[in-house]
Amino acid sequence: NREWFEGRVERRSRGILGDYANRDFGTSDSNDVENGDGWSVDSDGLRGGARNNPQQKKARGKSARFEESDQQLDMYQRTLDTLDYPLVLRALAKECSTVPGKSIVLSSTRAADAKSSGDGKTHKLKNAKQHENDADGDEDDVDSMSLTATSVEGVHRRYTAVREMERLMDGRVSDNWVIYSRLQQKQEQQQQRRSQQKSTQQKRPPSPSNNQNKNRQLYRKPLMGPPIENHSFDIQPIFDIIDEGKVLDGPEILDVTTMLEIAVDVSDWGKALEQYNEEMEDQNNSNGNGDDLGLQPKPFIELPKLASSIQIDSDILSLLTNAFDDEGKLSSTTFPSLGRLRSKVRTLKRDILSTVDSILSLSSTKERLAVESGGALTMEINGRLVIPISQDKYSQNSMMGIVHDASRSGKTAYVEPTEIVGPTNELRQAEGELRAEEARVWRELTESIIRHRKELERNVKVIGHLDVVMGRVRLGRKLEGCVPEVGEEGVVSVKEARHPILLLRELEGVVGSDVELGKDRNQGLILTGPNSGGKTVILKLLGLYAFMVRDGIPIPSKPNEPARVDFFTPVLADIGDLQSTEQDFSTFSGHMLVCREVLNNAGENALVLMDELGSGTDPNQGVAIARALLEALLDRGCRVAITTHYLELKQLASTDDRFAVAGMQFVGGRPTYK
Repeated sequence: NREWFEGRVERRSRGILGDYANRDFGTSDSNDVENGDGWSVDSDGLRGGARNNPQQKKARGKSARFEESDQQLDMYQRTLDTLDYPLVLRALAKECSTVPGKSIVLSSTRAADAKSSGDGKTHKLKNAKQHENDADGDEDDVDSMSLTATSVEGVHRRYTAVREMERLMDGRVSDNWVIYSRLQQKQEQQQQRRSQQKSTQQKRPPSPSNNQNKNRQLYRKPLMGPPIENHSFDIQPIFDIIDEGKVLDGPEILDVTTMLEIAVDVSDWGKALEQYNEEMEDQNNSNGNGDDLGLQPKPFIELPKLASSIQIDSDILSLLTNAFDDEGKLSSTTFPSLGRLRSKVRTLKRDILSTVDSILSLSSTKERLAVESGGALTMEINGRLVIPISQDKYSQNSMMGIVHDASRSGKTAYVEPTEIVGPTNELRQAEGELRAEEARVWRELTESIIRHRKELERNVKVIGHLDVVMGRVRLGRKLEGCVPEVGEEGVVSVKEARHPILLLRELEGVVGSDVELGKDRNQGLILTGPNSGGKTVILKLLGLYAFMVRDGIPIPSKPNEPARVDFFTPVLADIGDLQSTEQDFSTFSGHMLVCREVLNNAGENALVLMDELGSGTDPNQGVAIARALLEALLDRGCRVAITTHYLELKQLASTDDRFAVAGMQFVGGRPTYK
């Protein structure tokens, strides 16, 4: 059997089973030869089933249904489902404060959540290697960077960023650093204006003539996390409006302007980190003691690199930041045509009101006013200024103006005086020109945003990645986690490892376990113990830790103790069974299907986790199958952890030093879950 198996391994054009991977032995192919008795003999001389035998046709039909269901198994999906890892990702997304940050995290859960397509059918087979390629991307390119690292170097970069962000969020960077803060300046100026408006003794200082210089005012602030709080950075709905062919209005453009201003602040924040590195380097060189003892502050590497990915075009920055005045309206200074039209509208309104006041002051007008009801002396109807005149008095002198409405009783007519009809027409025309000019400016600003769409989306994505780093720090604190050492040798060594999902549920008394795998030729871990003792929890914990490491999330283990979880790819888990009457799956056939997919996908550096391996059939056959699978996986360089009750599998450690046995602890007949 071993010789046959090794021969098939060499012919892996179709996976571990070679030419037999997808073959239906109930049918013949072009190489089969049919005997006269209706039986087929293949090229190896093996006698297949009768082609016209009804039982054989039924078997072939069942085999075809099995193959159809087989093609729809997604091993990566099954792994995520059985480990409940999407719950960890949702917890990470909850710790993010921005929409792009949440989107980066939640996009990693799509495979776990998309169990069926829009027509209700299951997705076709997509193996773990294909899913690994989905997450692949250039680690130096923000546009393609994903939550999940595709190499151990990518894990190191994510964890380095987490450590750097922890220093900033904890306030462990001494002194203040000079940065630019346009958003803070704007907020302080607004607060200053409000306080000045309350004080009648103080005169309002003149506005600076150069808005660009005003925005570049220096601030000395504590060097902490990136200034991205209190804003969602939800830019996609704005671009959805543009994609519909519509022009952006004031609120949307103001939102884009705020995002751009904060992006500039984040870029300046990254430059402040670089300034800190330079000053620390100069200080270390002047002291002459270097960093031999590891006492000097470490430089910031990943965060400045990420912040430097922000791209700011000076043209759109100047246009948008100067497009609005202090009241949030389009600036008359930046757009002089708007200033002229607004001035014209104000002048016309002032002249019309002055004319109406003069008319109301005439004794002849006072005699005609309908003021018995105590209403206002002037009102606006359909954009026209009118005064209330008694109907009988208006009948005596209809030349005094145009009636636009009347009271319900008919005793009062609302008349627009003749003297203001012409000026009002001119006002309406000026207001129309003003609206047209404002629409032109909105189009100009929208077109500018469209031209710089790519860099705006990139800047928002950079801010999203910074938010994810902060989310990792917050989630790590919630889990009381630490950043482990990460290598490529397939080692797991943690003290008091606790199940992260149990911690997220805020359960009391979550116990920790010491787990080791991959050390001293130990490639396989066999977990044993009575039922309900915690074996499956440990199995899931290993898988969750492997996923958390690839996503740069601190793992919950013993504080101040070294922890190591190496980079594994792929991670494959089979916990539970695929028993299904509808799909003609028994427990055993489901396990066999999973075993085949594990063999097809697992290679060196893979982590394979299987619960009750070899169950669902005769114990002797189950042990043989389990042992063959375990030895095949270890021969490939995989790391494997299984749970079992079979004595023969437990005894593997005595004959093969690649295996180790771990038992769940019981004290006084009760499980400790360690």
